[in-house]
Amino acid sequence: MAPSRPQVRIQTNPPEILNASSSDTEAERTQLPSLHEQSNEDHDGREASQIEKNSDVSDSSTQTSENKPARQKIKLPQSLRWIPANSTWSKWKPVIRSALAAWISVVIFVIPKIENLLGQAAFLIIIASFLSPPSDPFMAVLEREIILLVFVALGWGWVCLGLMFANLARTQIVPDASIRTIITGEYIEAGPTVIMGVFLFIGSVTFLYIKARLGPGPFLIASVFGCICVDISFTTAVLFPYPYYKIGQMIILPVAFHSAISLITSILIFPQSVSSLFTTCLQGAIAPLATVISLHRSHLLEDVTSSAFSYTQITDATNKAENALPTLAAAARLLKADIVYARFAPTDYHELHAIARKLMVQVHGLGIYYTLIDPTRERFPVTPAASHPATPVHSRPPSPRPDQWSSLTTEEKHPSSADQELRDRKLSRHQRARSFHPQSHPASSTSPLHSHRPYKHSRSHHANHTLMHNSLLHLALSRVPKRAEEAAVGVFESQKYLNLEATHLSHPDSAFFTARATELLSNSCQDLLSVCEEVLGTSGAWIGNIRKFRFNFLRGHREDEAQIEVQRHEDLLEKLTRELDEFRTKKRLTVLDPYRQMFDRGHDASNDDEVPPHRYLFHCYVYQYHVLQFAVLLQDMLKEIIRLETERKKPKLWLPSLPKLFARTTGEPSVTIQHDDDDEDPEMIPGIDPARMTDLGKAVKRDPDALAPRNGLEMVMNWIYRASIAIGRGNVLFALKAGALTVILAIPSFLKSSAEFAYDNKFVWAVFMAQLTLARFRGDTVFGLIARIISTFAGGLIGTVMWYISTGNGRGNPYGLAAVCAVCYPSIFFARLYWPIAPMTNLIIWVTAALIVGYSYDDTHLIVSSSPGWGIDVAWRRFVLVTIGVLAAGIFSLFPPSKTIRSYQRRTVATTSAELGSIYCSVVSYANSYVDGDTTTIVRSLLAIRSKLKRSLVLKDNVIYEFSLRGKWPIERYLKILELQMQISYQLCHLMSIVLHLEPAWAYAFLRRTRMLDSDFQGDVLAVISLISNALHTGSPLPQITPCPLLDRFMVRHHGLNVVHEESEDNYGLPRMLTIETLEDLQYLTFCVGVSTAFGIITRLDRLMVAVKELVGEQYHIDGVGMGYHRTWTGEMTSPTMSVKPTEV
Repeated sequence: MAPSRPQVRIQTNPPEILNASSSDTEAERTQLPSLHEQSNEDHDGREASQIEKNSDVSDSSTQTSENKPARQKIKLPQSLRWIPANSTWSKWKPVIRSALAAWISVVIFVIPKIENLLGQAAFLIIIASFLSPPSDPFMAVLEREIILLVFVALGWGWVCLGLMFANLARTQIVPDASIRTIITGEYIEAGPTVIMGVFLFIGSVTFLYIKARLGPGPFLIASVFGCICVDISFTTAVLFPYPYYKIGQMIILPVAFHSAISLITSILIFPQSVSSLFTTCLQGAIAPLATVISLHRSHLLEDVTSSAFSYTQITDATNKAENALPTLAAAARLLKADIVYARFAPTDYHELHAIARKLMVQVHGLGIYYTLIDPTRERFPVTPAASHPATPVHSRPPSPRPDQWSSLTTEEKHPSSADQELRDRKLSRHQRARSFHPQSHPASSTSPLHSHRPYKHSRSHHANHTLMHNSLLHLALSRVPKRAEEAAVGVFESQKYLNLEATHLSHPDSAFFTARATELLSNSCQDLLSVCEEVLGTSGAWIGNIRKFRFNFLRGHREDEAQIEVQRHEDLLEKLTRELDEFRTKKRLTVLDPYRQMFDRGHDASNDDEVPPHRYLFHCYVYQYHVLQFAVLLQDMLKEIIRLETERKKPKLWLPSLPKLFARTTGEPSVTIQHDDDDEDPEMIPGIDPARMTDLGKAVKRDPDALAPRNGLEMVMNWIYRASIAIGRGNVLFALKAGALTVILAIPSFLKSSAEFAYDNKFVWAVFMAQLTLARFRGDTVFGLIARIISTFAGGLIGTVMWYISTGNGRGNPYGLAAVCAVCYPSIFFARLYWPIAPMTNLIIWVTAALIVGYSYDDTHLIVSSSPGWGIDVAWRRFVLVTIGVLAAGIFSLFPPSKTIRSYQRRTVATTSAELGSIYCSVVSYANSYVDGDTTTIVRSLLAIRSKLKRSLVLKDNVIYEFSLRGKWPIERYLKILELQMQISYQLCHLMSIVLHLEPAWAYAFLRRTRMLDSDFQGDVLAVISLISNALHTGSPLPQITPCPLLDRFMVRHHGLNVVHEESEDNYGLPRMLTIETLEDLQYLTFCVGVSTAFGIITRLDRLMVAVKELVGEQYHIDGVGMGYHRTWTGEMTSPTMSVKPTEV
């Protein structure tokens, strides 16, 4: 009798296990919001709100009706829930530090002597406090401020060089000219102005290229200040009749004061190390994993065949855990430069970081099981807009649950079980089959394990499938598209898949076998999952307390606690090891119970229908494999924790090693996905060596227009040609266009007739606002235009209110200004760091407010040659000039060369498709050669691809700002392609892991079974990848007839549960005759998981082909091809181990 399942309650809320761990599960679930929040100033608030929403649902499920009124809380609107979510002491520390640094800047700014020293641009000290607040750990602030000062100094140096050359072309030099005469533009000359314009163009191009190339990070703000330095200096110096080299001093002095204040406050005010940030982020990544494991435990106890069953909670929790990796990796980058007084060196955390990243991959593999057993999720699309399953699925009532079986036992007064129910069902079907099939089909082998008896369909059952198949095929061909210009695509692939699904990928007892397999899988994994959940909880708590007691000088007490901590983890490691060994040797074999009867000597081959198809065993093996690897990684984590606790007993001062500090890590993929202006090249994937993007060095790309250089001259000319081609690409072209816009908008400052007007009204604001608004893509530029206008208006109002509160009707009161800033800055910086809106909008609001206040005070306390006023006058001029600048950028973005996010997205998925094919070849090559080589390149490439795809998801949000009269952008189709590519990248990662765990003989058998060494089949696979990549890159339609579906050929030979096909000449040293010992072998489990993973890759390539066809269309139509031919398999099929049907996974 099958083991009974624990009692569960099916509900739409997170399921509860009705045992002692239910309270722990709910506690984990309710703690998730606070643990998940990370110190990321650009974090999307939608995730936090979704966590709170789930938490509210979870809380409501555990409350009783009596406690509901007492525990009811005021629910804030969705737009304000980020405030309580970030109102923790750990989140307020960087707010207080940043606000205090900005307030100190204001105090220094209002001191008359210092204000005179800083000059007319003294207000930049306040603006810099908002652009670069000291909210990060000290080393991150130090890195950012050093880069900021270097860039401003480089800009000043470039200005001095330009002034020197311009002075050589000047015909009139008047060193004693008055400032009043200078600002009228009287001394402007054509020659020096042209030279300054050229230097302005080159300087702007350089800084804007760096901004676009390196993206968000420590170089972003430095590039902005570099542009500001060049713009202000050249547009002002052109007025002087002599080289005014000190012009850059008024930019660099306020920045230097700001950097000093930021560094001092980072050290003295709630100092934070990189190690502290890393451990916080690591805890935030580990905590959701515990929730994921808890959800897995509860979902395994549910009725997976029920229509109410859903695993979206597992998917959401897994995504939340993975979303913590970018912040974790960003913190890990600076660990080697950290200075900290603690027991553990900053570099000690690298191993924990590597384990955390591997855990994310394995926890994703656990979720694959639910996609395998869901009969409606992995269906092949029939038509471009199909929303219903395109495959006929045999309809049957849901299988009875164990409690229903027990009720039947009570009512019918005789024993009943899952096996007995199955025998009864099979017996009735056998009787119907005999009435239609008087003659039986002889087996091809005397052994029941190698007999190729077809699956036993009755004629009525087969006719039913045929009728449904023809109906759906007719529907696919005759369906009228919603838009007359679009025709159905993928009919050829749909036809073959419909046939495969109708006859070979479905089973009349699928729901029963799935329920039974899940029950056995739950029984085998529950204990190990419970221990894993405990390990994650304990490890998360250890990580959270890792930096406590650093200054506890009670040595004896601390050593006792350390010994207790070590003993606790050693006990937990022993418990996990014991449970893991039991799982390997005994518990995981529970899923083999339905198959053991085949090996009984008295087994009747006519009852093989009682044996489930082998794919259900393979599905269980997929889950068990990832549970096993997940537990092994947790073992490594516990061992690392014990090692650190044992070796690092005393705290000490850890300083960075100079060689490591200046060593640059090459090839690491970018992990920051919150890109506001993601202007990278769609043809390249950061983190992958361009020389290896053709199959890791083996397949070499050739120039179709020229042979390889034969001499030095040809090599030089070839390099020049490639450099000239590179100028017309991506970031360089954008920087050149932005530099041209900068010079065009600077023309009013370069002409005698308008120079005075431009200087008086601070037209330079429009110049650098335009160059910073212009982006590579029209959608980003239009978004920046709208966001900057709105945020400038809002910031102008806030700054005006602050100014008049501080001064009333007067001309500025230093004490009132300092008091107002002291009151407002904490809440302002709280919004600056945590307000979940577009980062650019958030930044411009507060920078504008600071500029209004700072400029108003400057104009009322400094003697300046021109004054735009104060208060509302400054706000009005700022708004008008910003509007002029951003409108100019928006109009200029329409001029060629103009790039769109639409084309970028298409070329990006083309590049990732090609690279996925290269990695696929690399994994197969590694499995075939079986050398203990370094797999870092392959793993790094997979991480880089996933990072690229995630950045594409972020970038697509601005497509709505690309107005087009051609029609709506097919966002759903692009999302489908991105999703399939992401799934393939994960499957390749799992395949790499499987290959690493296979012994040579098993690896070779795996390659033979999956046809990965079959040149004909691999030619079809690579042809499909090449067709997909080229079609996406060029936008050309695909052939109507392609090698897809690949699954048709992947399943050409049937193995069933056998490792080696019976007709194979070589058994690779593996047992040809299947035995129960073979099924229990751990290598056999890994082998089966590899087959399932290969099956998943092939099916996703087929679906990717149809998804791309929906995007680019089809060509090369041939009437009648494929329409009159249906591949069919005759005979009856009883069991997958005795059938001639293709391989099922």
